Formats: sequence, structure tokens, C-alpha cells
Amino acid sequence: MTTKRGSLSIAGAGKASGGLYERVTISGAGRVEGDVEADSVEISGAGKIVGKVKANRVELAGACKVVGAVIAQEFEAAGAWKVGGDVQSERFKAAGAGSVEGSVQAQEFSNAGTVKVAKNLRAQRVKFSGVLTAGGDVEASQLRGSGAFRIEGLLAADQLELELGERSWAREIGGERIAVRKRESFWSWLARWWGRQIELSTETIEADEIYLEATVAKAVRGKRVTLGPECRIERVEYSESLQIDPKSAVREQVRL
Repeated sequence: MTTKRGSLSIAGAGKASGGLYERVTISGAGRVEGDVEADSVEISGAGKIVGKVKANRVELAGACKVVGAVIAQEFEAAGAWKVGGDVQSERFKAAGAGSVEGSVQAQEFSNAGTVKVAKNLRAQRVKFSGVLTAGGDVEASQLRGSGAFRIEGLLAADQLELELGERSWAREIGGERIAVRKRESFWSWLARWWGRQIELSTETIEADEIYLEATVAKAVRGKRVTLGPECRIERVEYSESLQIDPKSAVREQVRL
């Protein structure tokens, strides 16, 4: 049986071994080599844990890094942080410019800033503002996003609301209710002034109820489809209703 060692605190360029602790605090260029299990883990500055982390609460701030996976009830990060494996957490809250080299699984996921997930993101509720990038799928029951995103796989949510601030991409988008709107702000006006197109590009969008603005897609399928301004759709398939703004273009319309 492993014995809990009390608390561990490293400041500056100190080093320590992993293990079971009450509390772990690393600041400066402090380093822990080995897996860590604790009630709470706090890393700031250029601190690093070369191993996995399991804790009730994990807090990262600065240019810090966890080389392995993280399992925590609460995960909070800010700055240029990085996790080298998967993150499993009830509550994931991030800011700054961080990255997860594996997948993220959470009940609640929130991001303000730029976050990159190398693989999949799965959560009950997702909320982001800024930039979200995922190398796999993003799946949620409820998803609200404002800013820009790039999803290499499927973007799926029962309730999906997106507010475009910059050019965004997802391979496929699906859900029950989908709403995509173009955000009008000083920054969006500045982006257009610099010649940057603010739009969502995707191969297919499928849902029961769909409202789109500034969207480019090969196929859109739904029961009730409304295309607001600045949409360019190759094919729309609908079963109940279709409305098209005069500023949008559809090559083919099919009622099922």
C-alpha cells in the first residue's frame, strides 16, 4: 500500500519524485518526475510533471506542462499550458493558448482563448469563445460557440449554436437544432477590411431544424431549413419547409 507523503512544494529549479501527496505546488522551473496522485495539483511558470496526474483539482498557469494524461474532478488552465495525454474531468475550464495532445472527456467544457485538442472532444455541455481546434470529432448535448473553429471530424450536438467571428471549418455537422450566425463586431469588420472572409465551410449539415448564415456546404439536409444571407449550398434536401434569403445561392433543391 502506498503511503501518502504530505504536501510537495517546489519553487525555482527544484526537482522531486512522483508519488501520492496531499497537495502538489510547482512554480518557476520546478519539475516532478513520475506519476502524481494528490488532492490538488497547481503548476505555474515553466513547471512540469513528467508523468500522469490524478487529482480532485488540477490548476495550470503559465508555460507549464503535464507530459502524461490528467484525471481530475476540476481542470483549470490559463497561459501557454500543455497536456501530453488525455484529459478526463467533470469540469474543464481553459483560457490563454493551450493544447491537449490526446482527447478530452468532460461534463462541462469551457474555453476562452485558443485551445487545441489533438483528438476527440466529448462533453455534455461545450461553450467556447475564441478559437477551438480538434483533430477528431467534437460531440456534445449542448454546444455554444463564438469566434472560430476547425474540426477535422464530425461536429455534433443536439442543440448547436455558432456565432462566426472568423473563417471556420468542420468536415460534417449534425444535430437536432442547428443555428449558425455571422457575428457583427468591430473585429469582424476589421477582418473584412483586411480581405478575410468570415464564413463556415463544411461538406454536409444535417438536422431537424436548420438556420444558416455565411455558410458554404455541399449538402444540407433537414425538415425545416432556413438559409439566411451569404450562403452557398450545392444541394438542399428538406421534408417540410425551405426558405432562402435573396443574398444566398442554392444549386439544387429537393423536397423529400
